[in-house]
Order: sequence, then C-alpha cells, then structure tokens
Amino acid sequence: MNILIVSPDYPTERRTKYQFVKELVSAFVAHGHDCFVLSPYSVTKNRSFCPYMTSSEGVSVCRPNYLSFSTLKVAGFSPTYALRKRALYKALRGMDFRPDVVYAHFWEAAEWVYDYARANHLPLFVASGESVISNLFDLSRLTKDFTDYVSGVICVSRKNMEESVSLGLTSAEKCVVLPNATDRSLFRKMDKAQCRSELGVPQNAYVVAFVGAFCERKGVRRLSAAIDRIKTLPVHSFFIGSGEEMPSCENILFVGPLPHERIPVYLNAADVFVLPTLHEGCCNAVVEALACGLPVISSDRPFNWDVLNKDNSIMVDPTDVEAIAEAIVALSDEEKRRLYADHALASVDDVSIEKRAEDILRFIQSRMSV
Repeated sequence: MNILIVSPDYPTERRTKYQFVKELVSAFVAHGHDCFVLSPYSVTKNRSFCPYMTSSEGVSVCRPNYLSFSTLKVAGFSPTYALRKRALYKALRGMDFRPDVVYAHFWEAAEWVYDYARANHLPLFVASGESVISNLFDLSRLTKDFTDYVSGVICVSRKNMEESVSLGLTSAEKCVVLPNATDRSLFRKMDKAQCRSELGVPQNAYVVAFVGAFCERKGVRRLSAAIDRIKTLPVHSFFIGSGEEMPSCENILFVGPLPHERIPVYLNAADVFVLPTLHEGCCNAVVEALACGLPVISSDRPFNWDVLNKDNSIMVDPTDVEAIAEAIVALSDEEKRRLYADHALASVDDVSIEKRAEDILRFIQSRMSV
C-alpha cells in the first residue's frame, strides 16, 4: 500500500520535533508499505532552510517551503494559511507518488489535504493527538462534507475520541483508540549504575527526570517549585527540553535539549519521571518513561488514564505544587519505587511502535472496505 502522510512537522538531522511521526512512518515501511511524507516548512518561523526532498528506503520526505506570518489576519484572511496550503498543493501536483490512502497527522493537516483526497477519490484518515483540538486551528474551516468524507480517526486516548466526537468532527463508529507507543529497542530498561557512571551522576542520588517543552502547559516551573519545597531530602533532577520557562531549583544535574537517542540513558539514570502537564493527547514522554521502567508522577486528567494507573504512577492535580512535592517524597522510598517500576514495565510489555503501526494499518484496511 502507498501511504501519503501529511504532517505539520517532521524531524530533520538537527531537529527532533514530531519524532513520533517519523517512528510511525518507519514502522509502516517495516510492515512493507511505501510512504511519502509531506510536511510544509516555514522558513520564517524556523529561520532556516532545509532540503526540499529527502529519500531513504521506502520513504520520501518533501518539505515545501513557505513564508509564515504567524497568527496575522487581514480582514479575517490568514496569509500564513494561504501560503502554506499553496506550497502544499504545489508539492502534491509535482509528486511522483500515487497514494492509495492519505494519513493526516492531526485535524489541521486533514483539512489541508481534504480537497486533494476527495478530488482523487482517496480514503482520508486522521490521527487525532492534539492536546486541545479547538485551540490549535480554525474549526470553522471544517465543513460537513469534510467530516462525512473522513474514512476513520485514530485517537491516542479516549479523551481525544470524545473531544473529536463532541466537536462534530466525526462519529464514534469511525474512531479507534490506540494510545501512543514507542521504539522499544531504544526506550528500554538499562543498567542504572552504568548509566549514572556514564553521565557522572552520584550512585546514591535521588533523581527525578522531566522531558518536554519548558512552558506553562508542561509544568516545568511547577516541578521546579515542588523540588525546592522539599526539605526532608536532597532531590536531584534532569530537565530535558527547551523553551522560555527555565527551571531554577537546586541540584539540577542537567538542563537542555538532547538528541532523541540519548534520552533513554538519562531516563535510566533517574529514579522517577515527573510531568505535571495541563493538557495532552497522550504524552509520548510518559510512555517512553514507562518503557524505561520509571514510576511516573503526572496529571490526574483523562488524557493520562489510558496509560497510567494507581500501580505504575501517582496521579496528582498538576496545578498543586504541594501535591507534586508529596508524590516525589513518597517515591523516595526504594521499596515502593521498585513496585511502581515493575508495574511500569508490565504496563507497556506489549506496547511498541511496531504493534501500534500494525493496529493502525489493520484499522485503515477495515475502514477502506466500508
């Protein structure tokens, strides 16, 4: 099957954003399918150019460049939207690839490519993984013709499915819930002592890890404040990511971005993963932490309920700094932490990006026959 993937972003050698899309595409190829990725690239937002076309075995990636004017609108008209869509359709017209199906990452990308799919009588599938669907693009662009045409929706959580249905974007019978997965050959349990030795981390330190954007939504400052509130024991930390809100707590062992393939070493050198996030679809970083055997402290909100439970995590109010601090202290008990860690590994025992790709492909094929 030839699969056209349309995504708002796709990793390059220097940028790891949307790594989860690349992993899924690689899994599609491993299952014997050919893929063509279209990812419009804003030269103004990124302040750089990247290769227009790259290819490897089984997958070609096209990044049509366009100028972005952010959220600027002129009499209700968005120049960014128009320029991005023009670049996308120019690339579609020049594409030497004949897709059997279109797979759009997120509702926004589905709206971009809908006209092409319909004109060419191609099934259109949507991957819904937005943190808050209605906040990310103009829903008024989605007509009833569009929602009727969509063949199926792959939702990363029940929260995403319920949100998609409640917004009138689809119907429940067109949806399947398949939580995010990860590359188990990369994110796996490793020897903690060896990882700590490699990173120069004291063997007896109690270390919490955070992976995500340094922003209000992800809760980097709330975690930093929670660590500073703990006076009963020293808490060390890794803050992996980047953004405007920098952590400032004591005993930070590492802060900043990392290549994707280096993150598992840091996770395995940590004792606990903490992410007090406000909104998600289904957080890849949480799944990756579980796959490394880390107990998780995260938000007691619906987007987490498909992957977290009382055995592998402590779920808290992500706005409650004191509750975050108390959970960190609770997991400083080594025996309790070991129990949570065992359940963390067990909860993702059969979760892999290969298995998720297989389930998505099976769903696509079943809906194409409807």
